[in-house]
Formats: sequence, C-alpha cells, structure tokens
Amino acid sequence: MRILSVAFGLLLLVACSSTPTWDGMSESEIAAWKEIGVNVEQVQTYVRAGMSQPQVKEFIDQKFTDPAQITSWGQTFTAFDARGWIDSGFDLTAAKDWAANKFSFEEAAAWASADFDLDGAKKNRDKGLTPVK
Repeated sequence: MRILSVAFGLLLLVACSSTPTWDGMSESEIAAWKEIGVNVEQVQTYVRAGMSQPQVKEFIDQKFTDPAQITSWGQTFTAFDARGWIDSGFDLTAAKDWAANKFSFEEAAAWASADFDLDGAKKNRDKGLTPVK
C-alpha cells in the first residue's frame, strides 16, 4: 500500500509540474490572450509555434478556431491569405505548392476552376495566357 501511495504522489507531482502556466508573461500579455478567447494550453501551442498574440487574433478574426490549423497555416500564410486559400478549396499542401510558384489564391482558384492543374497553369501563364471559364 505504501508503494502505491508513493507512486500516486509522484504521478501527481509530475502531472502538476507539466501543467501549462502563464509564467513569464506580463498581466497585459495574459489579458490580451484571454481577450481573444484562448486558454493557457492554446497559448503554449501558439508560442511554441512562434506565433504572437496579434497573429493569432488575425486568424481568429478570419474565423479560424482550431489551434492546430492556425499554427500550420500560420507558418506560411497570413490569416487573410490562409482564409482565401481555404475558401477557394485548397488544402495546405496545395496552397503551398501554388504559392511557391507565385500564384495568389485568386489566381490559383481561377486556374483551378478552368480545370488546370498547377503544371498546366504555370505553362500557360508563362505563355502570357489567362484561364477562361
């Protein structure tokens, strides 16, 4: 029984020590995060991803709710562009591919709606052509 009590105590100690906290943040930083409706666990996710509160707020303002989606799209795109890519029907991988080839989400959507894949769109754009619906 004593071993079980010691094991439980150690487990409790480890669990409490790994709980995310607001440590290292000023009262104003904490208030700013709370103002946009995120909890301490989400803040830790954003901070580990290198995102600031204003960046996260922009994503929330663009109707993003999932921290994983915010951090993954936020590594490459602004909140506005991420929303544009998603609303145009692109997943993150496709959006990155099109963007790496200097297509905006508007251009990519126009080419895709005209049944062009990325390679076809690049070839035709390089010829000075634009998509026709």
